[in-house]
Amino acid sequence: MNVHGKKIWVVGAARSGIAAARLLKYHGADVFVTDSNTIDAAQKKVLEDLQIPFEENGHSIDRMLKDAQLVVLSPSIPLDRALPFAVIRAGIPIAGEIEVASWFLPKDSIVVGITGTNGKSTTTHYASQLFRRGGRKAVACGNIGLPLADTLLDPSGFDAFIVELSSYQLETTQNLRPDVSIFLNLQNDHLARYGTMEEYLKAKWRLVMMTKSGGLTVIEESVLRRAVAAGLPLPDCRIVVFRAESSPQLHTEASSAAHVSTAPTQGPSQLLRTLPRPAYGQLKLIPLQCLLPESDISVLQITSGTGTAHPEEVHLRLGSLQSGVVEENFTVKNPVLEGHHNQLNIAAAGIAARHAGITLKNICEQWEAATSVYVHLPHRLEEVCKGAVLRNSHGDLKKIRAINDSKATNVESTVVAVKSFSKQVRLLLGGEPKGDLYSDLIPFLGNQICRIYPFGKAAPLICAQLSNAESYLAEPSVKMTDAASKAFDDASDGDIVLLSPACASFDEFMNFEHRGDVFRSWVTDRSKN
Repeated sequence: MNVHGKKIWVVGAARSGIAAARLLKYHGADVFVTDSNTIDAAQKKVLEDLQIPFEENGHSIDRMLKDAQLVVLSPSIPLDRALPFAVIRAGIPIAGEIEVASWFLPKDSIVVGITGTNGKSTTTHYASQLFRRGGRKAVACGNIGLPLADTLLDPSGFDAFIVELSSYQLETTQNLRPDVSIFLNLQNDHLARYGTMEEYLKAKWRLVMMTKSGGLTVIEESVLRRAVAAGLPLPDCRIVVFRAESSPQLHTEASSAAHVSTAPTQGPSQLLRTLPRPAYGQLKLIPLQCLLPESDISVLQITSGTGTAHPEEVHLRLGSLQSGVVEENFTVKNPVLEGHHNQLNIAAAGIAARHAGITLKNICEQWEAATSVYVHLPHRLEEVCKGAVLRNSHGDLKKIRAINDSKATNVESTVVAVKSFSKQVRLLLGGEPKGDLYSDLIPFLGNQICRIYPFGKAAPLICAQLSNAESYLAEPSVKMTDAASKAFDDASDGDIVLLSPACASFDEFMNFEHRGDVFRSWVTDRSKN
């Protein structure tokens, strides 16, 4: 859209709204900002300095419907609420900050879009550093914290945009055209907004369908099968499929083809709709080459060495599903990030980098701990004071690994974190409860987890749900640092003290970043390098 002179209302004065307003003003739009709450003083100053008028503590909807030629909507506002519904009925187009920013992306730039329920930030952060190692001027932006619109105020500053995208952002995005899209996983989340997993999938699937013709999309197999089962269309690009289990073996047995032996081969969507009803329940048994006979599909297999003589070793194989030709095949002896889920994240980033022309040498060296220059994402399995000797409350010095995973605000994320380690994890669990089941951690007690240290408002609930495993529970604490102190006192050399709270932070902290910063500072005060 040519925005010069257009009257554009921006609804929501948080980070993305201010970024959109600033970019639109830069390109000559007549911008007005409205927010239902009080606008932060720092954001007000930005608007005042740019001479952008605004209102707060309520929306002038009638004036908006008469005045606006475009409405830029905060991703936090669902499209079925009163304001966006009124805008749609009035025939006024709605866009989000990502959509607005997509209009101003440099034509020769590389765009990688990354979505999924978990792992988006880690993959975005890792991919941006990998692209920079490969010689690109790359930036990690989008839902990771830096709005895409802010990166485009100086379009010459970057030539590769690695964009984390939430389902909320994708709802109002139409014209982003990523060269590579990555769909990591789909797990129960945001059902209060979407109602069903299928509607949640549809919101995220928009990224896949926006992928450039001739581009590449990397999709976890169960997500792809869900999409096919839902009758969603497939992108006009190459597809790389991976499985999120530790030893992926995609179903390619000839016997499985019997499920679709009588189906025509006009294309994936038509094929699925001709399957007999019982086949829907057996979708996992149908080989991908039968489900998607006309698609250009490659299979990414990643095997971790957990439980073998080389537990740190990771083997990757990328090959064509149709021809069996192996395109990439290598082993990483000691990956820079722990946990099989992180090997999937790294592999997805690596496939995106290969598509963009970055050498296999750069990809392997960034993956290998000995040669990597990767800087860890704060609050996501971030090792604090690596290699330091830590002091407990009794003055004893111990070789304890302290891991800050404060970003894990639900049980599923904490399970992923716990699975990254093989044993002797002392888990700091608590904060403000979100309705998750802490009993989902029971299978890991006595295996990865040797003890849980409950804290905060969630502590009584944690203790109640884990009452049958009382021997693994420490006395609950009011504060996170009190729980950490107990864990340090109990720990032996080589133990891992993991802050992966599975809860919101608002009972004690401003946000999960504040919680992680306090933990990091607390550990640093006890370190002796």
